[in-house]
Amino acid sequence: MKRKTIALLCALTLAATAPLSLLGCGGCAGNKPQTGQTSDRTGEESAAGEKSALSRGESASLQSLPVRPLENELSPDAQSTYAYLLYTQALLDEDEAALLQAASLLKTSPVPAKVWMEGGVWLMSRKSPNAVILLEQALSVWPEDMSLNLLYAEALLEHGMPERGVELMRAYLQKHPDSLDARLELALLLVKSKQFTEAEKLLNSVTAKQRSPLVDYYHARALIGMERRNEAIPYLQKAIREMPDFVEALAELAFIYEQRGDLREARNVYEKLIKLNFSTQDVALRLVNISLRLKQPEKALQYMRLGPATVPFKLTVASMFMDSRHYLQAESLLKQIVADGGAPGDVYLLLADLAYEQRRDLSMALSWLDKMPSTSKSSGRARLLRAQLLAEAGQNDNALKVVRQGRKDFAEIPDFQEFEIRLLARQKQMTDALKVAREAVKTWPDNTDLAFLLGSLLDETGDKKGAFTVMEGILTSHPDNYQALNYVGYTLAEESRELERAVKLLARANELSPDQAYIVDSLAWALFKSGRLEEALSEIRRAVKLGDQVDPSIWEHYGDIAQRMGLKDEARKAYQKALDLKPANAETLRQRLSTL
Repeated sequence: MKRKTIALLCALTLAATAPLSLLGCGGCAGNKPQTGQTSDRTGEESAAGEKSALSRGESASLQSLPVRPLENELSPDAQSTYAYLLYTQALLDEDEAALLQAASLLKTSPVPAKVWMEGGVWLMSRKSPNAVILLEQALSVWPEDMSLNLLYAEALLEHGMPERGVELMRAYLQKHPDSLDARLELALLLVKSKQFTEAEKLLNSVTAKQRSPLVDYYHARALIGMERRNEAIPYLQKAIREMPDFVEALAELAFIYEQRGDLREARNVYEKLIKLNFSTQDVALRLVNISLRLKQPEKALQYMRLGPATVPFKLTVASMFMDSRHYLQAESLLKQIVADGGAPGDVYLLLADLAYEQRRDLSMALSWLDKMPSTSKSSGRARLLRAQLLAEAGQNDNALKVVRQGRKDFAEIPDFQEFEIRLLARQKQMTDALKVAREAVKTWPDNTDLAFLLGSLLDETGDKKGAFTVMEGILTSHPDNYQALNYVGYTLAEESRELERAVKLLARANELSPDQAYIVDSLAWALFKSGRLEEALSEIRRAVKLGDQVDPSIWEHYGDIAQRMGLKDEARKAYQKALDLKPANAETLRQRLSTL
């Protein structure tokens, strides 16, 4: 029906511009009554007379009248009208394809810039990439229109082309240096594209009279992006004073307070956001977290009630209580979810874990797992947790039965095979463990955890060459597996071969998993073997400061490195630290210590 509307409007337009020379041709000059004469003939007589006259050639012939030829193309005015009507109808129909087609026709029509803006704003509201196309056409007609330039820059940013938007506004601002709107838009784009330094410089040029809450907000965002959060606080506070419901500024300010440890200030701001109904669930979780950090679990429960009464939300809060070691409140909340009905499987898993970890009540933990519906998506995890709890309780045979049945019932889950391998290895059944590990790697060839476990078993059983081959295979398919990187790098260092490669592998492992004592120790040892003693000493000193319990082998490496560098006091101290941990090679360490 809407297409017919366009056709009708176009027809009316054409009719309005059609030639008028044929209208009313019955009133030709030769047939007008003479002045002062009257006619007493009837209408029929008159008509007959005219017909007779025409037939006798007494009247001017129709062929003598000028006739305007038919037009095959619309006039420019008609084309403009037609394009505008198509454009308007496309907006009414919400038809993007028709809008773009009409826009291509509209480029030659003198329509105002606001007509183009209407289409651009509509496409932007739909987050359509066609906004970029339409606004490009608009700017080909109105290249200096500020509103169109601003909207086009926003469209470029929204659709992954921030640099083009920035360059557009830079060029526009160069032509119009006094345009405050252009300057602010460029600053906004620079902030959104994380070019904070240039954005701050631009915003510093905005005078106090020209400033608005939005300007102060983006100035703060630029400072935050440069890690200058304390400097951002006054700008956010000023923006909020002038616009108390500026929720984005409130959220930024609350987060800054929280990050720097001003928890009570952060809580006050988050409470304002709750009253403004801003992102209620997220803000409620922030308030719960702050209260738990302030050791106020009851206050946290009050804030929880401000959030949605949904199971996922309550489950998240329960996990937060567990992480902060408020186990009684977590358990109470989880039990309430079960009592309400329809609890997801994760609730039973958490309750079982709490029962065993906090009270060592194995029977209660298993009873919670028994309550989980067999149709639950968490059934496989429940079976695995059952095996783990039995193993922790020392019931290894029962755990083995459960995990082997789990392999049959949940063949798609590799965790059962992994746990069986670890359980067998813990019981020193290394032959069986290796057999299951090889089967698992065949079944799950892309599972690097299983492959690493096989390599570790081979290493532990003395097959160093086989272990090294497996670890190299992991690096071939997964070059950023930090555990394999550490194994291969340390092995090369121990064997004093490919030392340059060993250092590179271990440096990469340290990048991927920083501040791991055993990786830093491996790196120090590879540097030591490479003759880079100063670097080795620096790394080994760092290694012994990582973690609460330092492995005796790390202290041993420390002693060896310090001894080589002539630092006898440090070496003596390191060897003694290793001996205090009662290592297997204690006698060797005593001999080294005696030589210092």
